[in-house]
Amino acid sequence: MAKINPVGRDEFAAAGQKGHKAEFMLEVWAFEYSGQKEAMVNGERYAIYRTYGPKPNGKTELYAAERAGKK
Repeated sequence: MAKINPVGRDEFAAAGQKGHKAEFMLEVWAFEYSGQKEAMVNGERYAIYRTYGPKPNGKTELYAAERAGKK
């Protein structure tokens, strides 16, 4: 389970410079994340290109992008 948040303009630009198309940020409990490289959201797979956390509130932010080769 995750809370889905939009990515900001700065994150979208930073991801684009690294060749990613940022889609959204997933906020999960830190104990539920153990380094997975992909996330399934609404039946679609997304690549996790960056993480941030755990934060003081016990959550970790996962930044998701379209998988390479996806149209």
